[in-house]
Amino acid sequence: MIQSNESKSGGAEEFEGLNHFFNLEGFIRTLTEEPAYVPRKLADQIVLVRTGGSTSAYLYDTINTTWRRVTLT
Repeated sequence: MIQSNESKSGGAEEFEGLNHFFNLEGFIRTLTEEPAYVPRKLADQIVLVRTGGSTSAYLYDTINTTWRRVTLT
């Protein structure tokens, strides 16, 4: 049976746990310094690094075998 996405109040239904999706810390490994290891699993190829007040995402480039940094704002 297909259910409607409309709630009884007329707005779009909020899915339980959706806010947890946006909380990346805990979902993705978080470190305090730049990663220096070679990841063995796909899940280990994405890392958050928190230093001071800034957060960066590091993605492992399997072709060039190096970590790539993305600054998050």
